[in-house]
Amino acid sequence: MVVRSFVCRLPAGPQREGEKEKHKMRVTSALVLALALCASVASAQYTGPWTFQWDFNSSAQGWAVTGNGYWTDPAVVPASGPTLPDGAPSGGGNGNFYLPDGSYARLDVRSLNLGSGIVNGVPMNPFVFQADVYIPNLRPLGGFTWNYPGNMNHQAGIQALRESDLRALFLEGNINRGGLVARDRTWDNTDRLTSWVMEETVSPDSLWWDKWITLQLDYGVTTAGKWSAWAYIPWNSPVSSAGWRLIGNGSWDVHPSGVWFGYLQMGGSASWTQAQFDNAKLHVVPEPASMAVLAAGLAGFAGALRRRS
Repeated sequence: MVVRSFVCRLPAGPQREGEKEKHKMRVTSALVLALALCASVASAQYTGPWTFQWDFNSSAQGWAVTGNGYWTDPAVVPASGPTLPDGAPSGGGNGNFYLPDGSYARLDVRSLNLGSGIVNGVPMNPFVFQADVYIPNLRPLGGFTWNYPGNMNHQAGIQALRESDLRALFLEGNINRGGLVARDRTWDNTDRLTSWVMEETVSPDSLWWDKWITLQLDYGVTTAGKWSAWAYIPWNSPVSSAGWRLIGNGSWDVHPSGVWFGYLQMGGSASWTQAQFDNAKLHVVPEPASMAVLAAGLAGFAGALRRRS
């Protein structure tokens, strides 16, 4: 749900002195209800619609892989997934990206002018970027941080990279805190961390993971001028129940002087992981001044995707 504004209309003033107290109660109730509604809207993850979706079922669909990762071609990789260091199939299937240690898949989206403010005279467009991440269990292997049953998705996740220097807005795993961290390296460069949500409460830990989570970066869409990071985690942890979590428990200012994100990325150049990535989605909200430019960019971008698929 995209919310541009919320207007609270209060009842008209009382006509008789005896109605004042009742009127105050109605006003108070209206304010409480409005504030609760506003809070619920502001604290909800984006659910659609989507401008672009990539399922990777039949090809890499324009995303380029760097490092030792690869698109898991269903004609080559079995339905059980690639073989991992524990000697067993991942369980993450095929028709997606396997992006282990230091590898990533990147997409050029410069024509979409994603970001905030005005850069090089061009208005930038708010966006939401989302992807699914498969977290494999690597038991009986050991030696991982906190004796976890694998290396999680440490420093692997989703990123939007600034066009000029590739500095990232990202949402990734952090095994040192057993959780997820979001950070905007183009602006205040501050960790927004939610710890221990990647742990499971089941025992033994050989039953952990082997599931898909969803990561989402919302840059100025749900709340104008703010960005937030969300994750869907399908298990109970010591600190949370299964479901969507607002990472860092807040939203933060977008870049105040303008930023242009030219590339989307999954995985991580400094990652330590055996994760797989799938079902990337992008929603773009054109600013009024950039409607014509974005329309041309969307047409060219869609054409490029068709040619690459």
